[in-house]
Amino acid sequence: MESEPRLSSDDDPPESDPYPHITAVVLAAGEGRRLASDLPKPAFPICGRAMSAHVLHALSAAGVRRAVAVVAPNDRGHAVREALAGDPAELNLAYAVQTNPRGTADAVLAARDHVSTSHLLVVNGDLPLITPEQISPLLRLPDADAIIATARVSEPAKMGRIVRAQCGSLAGIVEWEDASEKQRHDNEVNLGIYLFRSDFLWPELERIVAASSQTGEAYATDAIPLAVQLGRAVAVEVPLTNGRMNVETPADAANAAALIRRRIVERHLHAGVHIRDPHAVWIDAQATIAPRAVIEPGVHIRGQSTIGASARIGPNAVIEDSSIGERCTIESCTIRGSTLSRDVEVGPYSTIRPGCEIGPNAHIGTHAELKQARIGDGVQIGHFSYLGDVEVGARSNIGAGAITCNFDGVSKHRTIIGDDAFIGSDSMLVAPLRIGDRARTGAGSVVTKDVPDDASALGHPARLAQSRADRLASEPMP
Repeated sequence: MESEPRLSSDDDPPESDPYPHITAVVLAAGEGRRLASDLPKPAFPICGRAMSAHVLHALSAAGVRRAVAVVAPNDRGHAVREALAGDPAELNLAYAVQTNPRGTADAVLAARDHVSTSHLLVVNGDLPLITPEQISPLLRLPDADAIIATARVSEPAKMGRIVRAQCGSLAGIVEWEDASEKQRHDNEVNLGIYLFRSDFLWPELERIVAASSQTGEAYATDAIPLAVQLGRAVAVEVPLTNGRMNVETPADAANAAALIRRRIVERHLHAGVHIRDPHAVWIDAQATIAPRAVIEPGVHIRGQSTIGASARIGPNAVIEDSSIGERCTIESCTIRGSTLSRDVEVGPYSTIRPGCEIGPNAHIGTHAELKQARIGDGVQIGHFSYLGDVEVGARSNIGAGAITCNFDGVSKHRTIIGDDAFIGSDSMLVAPLRIGDRARTGAGSVVTKDVPDDASALGHPARLAQSRADRLASEPMP
């Protein structure tokens, strides 16, 4: 057990806490072998958000303000932690480690030292389709030892089945492996969302884990029969419009992504974003798009990207972990890990690699590539150019085919270009290098030495030429 902060009603939650008596326990220690992924299932991304992060965000939206994620003790656990840390939900989150994977009963017990509230909400971490509307009904019911969320689905597959008494009350839960043929034909299933009274659950889980020491697997749902026997178990049917919620296989992951993608698009449409073809864009869950932005078909907006108001993205553009300013025009290009200010234009087939900062009113032509570049206000960059490890001052012009030769075979070097400079087409700027303010290079020049302010460099290799101002000053008066 790790020394994480204890979650209790005395902690400092966000200002609005409608359920101060509840702590959520998210079971995120699963390996997910059937998913066939190098990532553990709780960290597997669905629309740019880890499966277990989808659960935490739904809990937060439902009003839950305390949560414990139960993770594995090894690299799988670290992968889940990293995924959740990069996409925080608005709740207090602690971590517990399930040292020995002996089932969900043992997993919930691993969170005990982090929970001091009177109730705990246990949620499986592989439910990326979960919604606040499926969580809230459990939180509002009268007190009971155990409350379980159920739903009726047309294709229940291998989900656990709900067993009801003749009067309709909850009689139990049976796992698919243990279900009879008749029970397997029932379509009311266990969704993997439970609310327990803490004083009831902890001793019962201890008994279940101790009893399973010979057989191995111990389920948290094995606590429900006692609540049924005491007459303090409730099964509440919640809305389920998208079929099964859990993800087991690559096909399940693809189906879940399609449904979540549709939810994301609908949310942005309702917020005033213009999406030309809702079926032909891919927008991640963490992306932010301002009203009046226009998203054309074939666009991918990934990670924690932000799109400014009245920007036009696409068609066929990829934006990843980048900030696009107001009124930018981004067409058929790729932008990763960079920031574009307002009114920037990027032409087709250009690539903006991580670490770029593009100033306002800049223009980048077609087939250009930028990397670790700081571009000033109003800079014009021609097509088929490469600018790597460079700073370009305001209003400078970079001709078509210009290249910063930033790598000498061992180290990367920077090129600094001043304000109002003119870099001729097919110029090669061999770093480290400084091109001064208002300096010029001739077409096809290979520049290996610094060019002072107002000077010109011409040739192969380039030589300094007399500036126009000096030439005029040296000419005799008529």
